[in-house]
Amino acid sequence: MNEISGVGETQNITDGAVPCHDGQANPVHHFRYCPRCAAEGTFNLHDYSFKCPACGFYFFLNAAAAVTAVIFNDKGELLTVKRGVEPGRGMIDLPGGFVDPGESVEQALLREIKEELDLVPVSILYMGSFPNRYLFSGTTVFTVDCAFRCYVDDFSTLKHQDDVMDVAFARPQDIDLKAVPFVSVQQVIKKLIDEPSNFR
Repeated sequence: MNEISGVGETQNITDGAVPCHDGQANPVHHFRYCPRCAAEGTFNLHDYSFKCPACGFYFFLNAAAAVTAVIFNDKGELLTVKRGVEPGRGMIDLPGGFVDPGESVEQALLREIKEELDLVPVSILYMGSFPNRYLFSGTTVFTVDCAFRCYVDDFSTLKHQDDVMDVAFARPQDIDLKAVPFVSVQQVIKKLIDEPSNFR
């Protein structure tokens, strides 16, 4: 049994089926007509694929790539942000965002840190990947979040901008995980708590 969470809620699921949000957020309601010929098609909830019987168009709803930045100050405190946009507006998050077409995850990471915080890391270290889902435009979006330890030696330019309302430093163990909207970020913070010597 796996536990997957969206914003402010958790859902237990059985192995073998990818979870999605209930009701109108379920992708089955948003992938009904073929984008090539406009014929009505079939959406398979088991493998999250759409198939058009008329023209043969076949599409898989794969996870989108995203990045998460783990940044500590010299006091061992983690840099967190307050989200300025939905989903999870006003809740605690880590810096990051989606990988744009044509970008590497490393390029996306550096771009997001600059856009959100006006910081430039001197080096980055890959931590791992964490699956996530959230509601956007009324439908379930699946992502795989690539987390990086980012080393910053100059915080003098730090400011919140773009889709960030505020920034704060906190010890990982002091962060209320219930105030963190995404399971991927919760897992990153838990990893920092459980394995502190590996990521400082």
